[in-house]
Amino acid sequence: MKDCKYISCILLLSVSLLGSCSSSRHAGQSEPLPQSYYESTARDYFFMESLKMHNKGQFDAGMDLMSHCYDIDTAQAATCYNLAQYYMSLSDRSLLEKNRERVNLLLERAVRLEPENYWYRRLLALNYLRQNRLTDAVNQYEDMVRRFPGRTDLLLSLAELYDNAGEYEKELRVLTRFGKLEDAADELQFQRFACYLQMGELDSAYYEADNPAEVIDLLMNTTRDMIERAESQLDKMKCRSLLDVAMNFCDVVSKHEPQLVQAYKQKAIAYNWLGEGEKSFQTISLGIANVNDGKDKAQLYNLRGDLNHNLGHTKEMYSDYDSTLMHDPENISVLNNYAYFLSLEDRDLERALAMSGKTIESEPFSSTFLDTYAWILFRMKRYKESLEYMEKALRYLDSDNPEIYEHYGDVLYMCGEKEKALEYWHKAVQMNSESKTLDKKIREQKYLE
Repeated sequence: MKDCKYISCILLLSVSLLGSCSSSRHAGQSEPLPQSYYESTARDYFFMESLKMHNKGQFDAGMDLMSHCYDIDTAQAATCYNLAQYYMSLSDRSLLEKNRERVNLLLERAVRLEPENYWYRRLLALNYLRQNRLTDAVNQYEDMVRRFPGRTDLLLSLAELYDNAGEYEKELRVLTRFGKLEDAADELQFQRFACYLQMGELDSAYYEADNPAEVIDLLMNTTRDMIERAESQLDKMKCRSLLDVAMNFCDVVSKHEPQLVQAYKQKAIAYNWLGEGEKSFQTISLGIANVNDGKDKAQLYNLRGDLNHNLGHTKEMYSDYDSTLMHDPENISVLNNYAYFLSLEDRDLERALAMSGKTIESEPFSSTFLDTYAWILFRMKRYKESLEYMEKALRYLDSDNPEIYEHYGDVLYMCGEKEKALEYWHKAVQMNSESKTLDKKIREQKYLE
């Protein structure tokens, strides 16, 4: 350790005397050792000591030493690169911002000094990205792709940059090149699909869609979710334009595969979501006319039945549910809804009970289906049986449900358990029930229709 300190002192003294050596030479004194000898020796020492400090986790000391190294010789690429790394790792954001331009100059100098060094160029490109200098980053990656053709990972990074910049044609070319080099064309199929979609080349997008049905579901659900999550009006407008593209893609799929139900179903859902009910019904009718598979037709009738229910078109709703069950007799979702709506009207209760019975045979632990069955029994005034199924519904309930709690309170009241009924009515209120009669039931302490 003493030797190290001794050498350090000699090197520092040597560097400090460089100027005087130079002036002595001009004064006609004896020729000193070449200045580069002192510089290179001191520079190498400070460089290695800096790396040692870094490896020990003493980053401040390492940075100071690397700065000395740079002061001695600014023409060493490795020094520029390592000093830039120190600046980039600063935790103080104000210092980081203050030295932003210095980092740029250091990395750009390192690249100029050693243009074939991959790591120097890579850090420079990442630094540009960090500063949101997208064009400079793209230029750097394009240069790296040319200089290092074996680094196929650069192609994917460049493709991502092109995607962010909206340069979809360039992205496609890069993806194609990567696919050939890595024999990975199939793995990039969805990315190519997204490019064509963004470019509005929907037929090309269709041919890249390996499973159009799954792609439509993913695309439509994702775009609607994006619109709902968008915070600014501008973001909502951008997402809305994506939804338009997705709906147009549904039309292209229907052109190529007119029997595919997802194109009609998802487009109809989107129209309804946008408040364009008439177009939604038109799309469903078009789908019913083109789809051949019975269960696929059932999906469209089911959707139309749900839409009619929301509009209060009861007659049309039952007609659509009948058509659904004609094509798909075991559709438990429709069986449950149909039975429940009948019970609310006190009509065809025996038929409703039979339909509901099929649902609990299929899914005996569904609290929703058990509640429907219990409620039909309640409407038939079979209160003891209703209580049995309501208790099962509560047993299998996996989350709070104010409607089921209210129903349980109704059944309890009719079974003579008034206090317990009030308890569950109060629980339903605490869960923000939307029932129109619940508050009155509690006030009057009795069951009301």
